Amino acid sequence: MTKKQPASPPLSDQSWVLSTLEPDQLVKAKKHLIPRRHFKTPELLILWTLRLYLIFMMAVVAYQVWLAAR
Repeated sequence: MTKKQPASPPLSDQSWVLSTLEPDQLVKAKKHLIPRRHFKTPELLILWTLRLYLIFMMAVVAYQVWLAAR
């Protein structure tokens, strides 16, 4: 006979449960590891494009600040 895992409680119940835990129980609950997500090629392409755009825009802002300071 196998026991079924109970369904995850609603979010409001989860926050109530976390607020009633003892400090050491709360630390243990927060240390639950979440595995890394492996992205597919299109998702990786979008993320790298956003990273490159961010670096480019940081350079533009730095250049504009440098021009304004002169």
